[in-house]
Amino acid sequence: MKPLNYKKVIKILKNLGFEHARKIATSHEAWRFFRNGRWHSVTVCFHGQKHQFPPNTLKSMIRQSGFSEEKFYKALKKRQK
Repeated sequence: MKPLNYKKVIKILKNLGFEHARKIATSHEAWRFFRNGRWHSVTVCFHGQKHQFPPNTLKSMIRQSGFSEEKFYKALKKRQK
């Protein structure tokens, strides 16, 4: 699993259609997306722009997104509209 930092994860979520829903705590944000008749919510922690997420944290965010790992990582290369 390729390591990702906060900035890249946010880019992926935006490219997949997620929007910032709310700030949960001082270092956590909720991102949401409505797909296939249900809301998908991803919790992202912020510990600095360059902080690399541990593999288990990334797996959890990918699972929360409702997308496959392959589609999640492919969204990093998409251009934002």
